[in-house]
Amino acid sequence: MARLYGAVMDRVVPAVLAGGAAGAAGRWAIGEFGWSSATTLLVVNTIGCFVLGIVIAALPEREHPIRLALGVGVCGGFTTFSGLAVELAVRLDAGDVGEAVAMGVLSLGLGLVAFLGGRAVPA
Repeated sequence: MARLYGAVMDRVVPAVLAGGAAGAAGRWAIGEFGWSSATTLLVVNTIGCFVLGIVIAALPEREHPIRLALGVGVCGGFTTFSGLAVELAVRLDAGDVGEAVAMGVLSLGLGLVAFLGGRAVPA
């Protein structure tokens, strides 16, 4: 696996940072729709998985600068695994074990289906 150094790294780091900011801003904007935090979480994580599937299929080289900017930056800033952990913990703390399990399974299932669907797009 090639490593990024020098001039390439000088372009990749700002691109990943800008992508992360754009992704986080997009997540915040979707949160402003007024949906519950659980719905917002499912929407952003599902969209992010779909987009990541497209990016990975279109740019198979793991350290391609554009793949890093879009995948690590935009998708990484847009999606939130820690948000899922919080939503699940809140439900578990409230004694809603069934709801927590359902949300976890739904989140992972939708994410996987969305990723696979996105990966099929460039084909």
